[in-house]
Amino acid sequence: MPKAKALATKDDNARVSPYSKSKPSKGSTSKSNTDKENADAKSASKPKLSKAAAEIQAQYSDFRDIPLDEIHGEVPCYDDASVVRRKLNKLLTDKQNIPGTNKKWTQAGMSKEMEELESRMGAVECHRNSTGPSPRSLGTFLKKKGKMGGGDSPAYYWGYVLLEKLRIWEGGKKSKAREEAEKEWVYTFFTFAWFLLLRVRRSL
Repeated sequence: MPKAKALATKDDNARVSPYSKSKPSKGSTSKSNTDKENADAKSASKPKLSKAAAEIQAQYSDFRDIPLDEIHGEVPCYDDASVVRRKLNKLLTDKQNIPGTNKKWTQAGMSKEMEELESRMGAVECHRNSTGPSPRSLGTFLKKKGKMGGGDSPAYYWGYVLLEKLRIWEGGKKSKAREEAEKEWVYTFFTFAWFLLLRVRRSL
């Protein structure tokens, strides 16, 4: 009769030599690499400021305090109503944060920002007797159509002022259309002023 094989005991299976050092497999990721990836993801979530944005934000702690050029107490609007409307709607759909807060842009928040700008800068003559950039006037303006649809609304003027301050705060550049509009506005202004001057001189 063959001799039965003895069962292995706990001591027989105990390892007496150290485990051999093995390199991590090709598909594995080390802790240092994982930490690096997490750090990269964190830094990617915060876009780097442009030089222009960094300079303006170092000078002003609040985007509302950025001064804009005025003519006779009013900021000239170089964008028509449709452009202002499109930019305001983009702020709402992109769900960006209002600078300096954790709040997203909403119609109510946007109207509040416009009202704050009006209280700081003062009502302009053409809208002095209006209700101001209220939530209702903003909602009506955003539903208008055409290049100058809603151009008589205070939401158009204060919407432009708001967008211009945000553009400067973020270091945004002027578009070619905007630069052309500025040139055209200056030409029209001085032509009209010269025409008035001639009329005054002829009446003397």
